[in-house]
Amino acid sequence: MSVRQLWEGTDAAGWAQKLNGRTKLLFLFLFAILMITVDNPRTLFILFTFTLILHLAAKTSIYKLKVMAILLLLGLWGSMFSQALFFAQTPRTPLFVLIAPEAGFIGQLTGGLFIYREGILYGAVQGLRSASMLALGLLVCWTSDPRQLLQALLVWRLPPQMAFMLVTAIRFLPVLAAETGEVITALQLRSDSQSGRTAVLRHLPYIAKPLLARCLRRAQTLALSVVSRGFFAGGAAKRRQQWDAREKASCLLLLLVVIAVVGSKIIYLLSEQGFYFGVFRQIYDWTVLYL
Repeated sequence: MSVRQLWEGTDAAGWAQKLNGRTKLLFLFLFAILMITVDNPRTLFILFTFTLILHLAAKTSIYKLKVMAILLLLGLWGSMFSQALFFAQTPRTPLFVLIAPEAGFIGQLTGGLFIYREGILYGAVQGLRSASMLALGLLVCWTSDPRQLLQALLVWRLPPQMAFMLVTAIRFLPVLAAETGEVITALQLRSDSQSGRTAVLRHLPYIAKPLLARCLRRAQTLALSVVSRGFFAGGAAKRRQQWDAREKASCLLLLLVVIAVVGSKIIYLLSEQGFYFGVFRQIYDWTVLYL
């Protein structure tokens, strides 16, 4: 599978491709609010598992799942490792000593370097947040045509120039990677060098100029195409995709859930500041257990 095919949604399930762009973007936005609001590790793990189930239901290819797994593992490992080293809250329990405080100048300068148990747990929670959003974002990217997202942004009265730039940014990195691969292949053929990591590293200093020229050519072609079709004159905004009633109902249901979760969290935080009301006792207990 090529780099460009990696970010295309042509192999996704039919139901995922047919979803309205407004449904996908609104679901992504509301899910992000849930990730910010929820602090309970079990609930975060359930939400993360839900995103993986959506990938299976959308029939994401094995190659894409492997790429997603690598990105998720790198994100989780980075979050847990950084928090384990630099966790500053108390109490904190050292598990390992990397640099003792008495270890010469470095030990005196840093005050010692430890691996903290609370930091690992805190990093895991933060990593679950980012992993869930990454998984859902990749799902939207892999199951959406750029025109779907563009139409959704235009319906929401976003300026056409800004909407076009946002949608183009989604496809920029894959196209740039594909262009880089073609430039490297051309350089290898011209120099009659064999393929491999060593050959790629040897050609890296000569990639910038041809890659920049190809990107400028592609940008000019894209700009002429957009202007000639009258996109910025309002022609694209007239072609709207119908929003299915079932999708509207699903988004409304998720919106009500998010409002309930955020409201419960606010009421609980107010109780910690002294604004306690006995009538909300069940909400307090529910928030402690699940949020």
